[in-house]
Amino acid sequence: MQHSAAVCQLDAAPTRGVEPITTPAGDAEGTKLDIGEAGISGSGDRVITGQSLPEAGFALVRGRGQDVVHTASRRCKPQDWLVMLDWVIFEAKLHPKASRTTVRVAMDLAARMDFKRGIVLYDLDGTAGRLKVDRATVKRHVAYLRELGALVWLEHGSKRNLRLPGRPYTATATVYGAVIPPAYDTARGHRLQGVGYEARLIGASETGKGQLVRGAQKASGARLAPPSVGSTHQGPVAEVGGKEKATRSARASRVKSAKKSTLGATVTAALFQAADRLARRLRPLHTWTQRARISELSWVLVDKLAAGCTEQQVDAWLRDIAPGAAVGLDWRPSRPHAYIASQLQREKAEQAADAQLQADWGNSVAPNQAFAAAIDESRWQQAGLEQQHRGGPEDLEAEARLEMRAEAWSAFRSGDPGLVLATFELAGRSAAEAVYGTELVALCLQLDANSHNPRIRLH
Repeated sequence: MQHSAAVCQLDAAPTRGVEPITTPAGDAEGTKLDIGEAGISGSGDRVITGQSLPEAGFALVRGRGQDVVHTASRRCKPQDWLVMLDWVIFEAKLHPKASRTTVRVAMDLAARMDFKRGIVLYDLDGTAGRLKVDRATVKRHVAYLRELGALVWLEHGSKRNLRLPGRPYTATATVYGAVIPPAYDTARGHRLQGVGYEARLIGASETGKGQLVRGAQKASGARLAPPSVGSTHQGPVAEVGGKEKATRSARASRVKSAKKSTLGATVTAALFQAADRLARRLRPLHTWTQRARISELSWVLVDKLAAGCTEQQVDAWLRDIAPGAAVGLDWRPSRPHAYIASQLQREKAEQAADAQLQADWGNSVAPNQAFAAAIDESRWQQAGLEQQHRGGPEDLEAEARLEMRAEAWSAFRSGDPGLVLATFELAGRSAAEAVYGTELVALCLQLDANSHNPRIRLH
């Protein structure tokens, strides 16, 4: 499909080879000229006056009025477009053939429209497939939308090959724009500035304001719960006199609550401006903060500036709490400002816990002398019992010492002095000599001292 953004070229002159009243590609409902309804303007162009609906004071849009250059309707957003269609089709019934199928086709178009400008590609085959209807049905109801003045051509499609390099065949896409007809604005009491497609809504007349008030009252009344049964307290009635001032000085005199930061600090204008400058300087230096907007990042950095931190300290802090350093993974949060706010709250909780611990230590009382003496006595008794149960090398029987000494000699001859050295390190030299003998202990110590000497050989 060629130039999906062709809607930017709203040129009054049609493309070469496509007449202003030519049926677009894939749309069999091209404008059908009726000589009985046509008139001749001063410029010699054929003008379609349209079919009148006296009961609604509305004329179906035909001919050149369905083109963006000559339309009397104004452009709108998709959500406003659907609200308008509900009124013109079901409430005002401005078109005798429009039905729920027309609304289904319109909703499919609205789902694919540009959110701000209401621009959409036709996509005849795709719409028919999604709605499970014939292509002819889609064409017919799109024509109803054009006749209602709710849809205008921004670009006329053509099946002529554009002969683009590298493509065997490329046609021109049909592009539509969502618009609101003047009949709807008149019925709603809207005030407009400008004419045609570029007109815009600037307010409401007295009739329109009255309709808005009645609609709001009706909507609010439908949501009200029935009054509860019970007695009411009759209190004094305050006497109100005069009229509330709506001047700028009166509005400025009203007390507004100060904004609070993530940790509850008061955010002044100067503090926020400093945080904004800091965020603009630091965001390019940290890759994991790129998804955050400047306003979001500056708001969570306000607390650091309020605590008196410098730019270098905030930069180092952002590196310390970076997900790669804190979590140990190559992970970037989708909402960096929320991650930074959670780190601020975690640090605040840790600081509060440390402060509480210091306060508890400061308020603690040292034990009295009797309690300390009892603790010392219990420790000495426990140490004595452990020594009594442990015993020493001299408590070993002679047969056990002979077996241990023979096992140690065997291990030494194979190059392993571990048994003797373990006893030497745990119980001391005298205990090791008492179990294994003086000669074996000396040999094991000498072997361990020269363990890294390649010239030492036992065999």
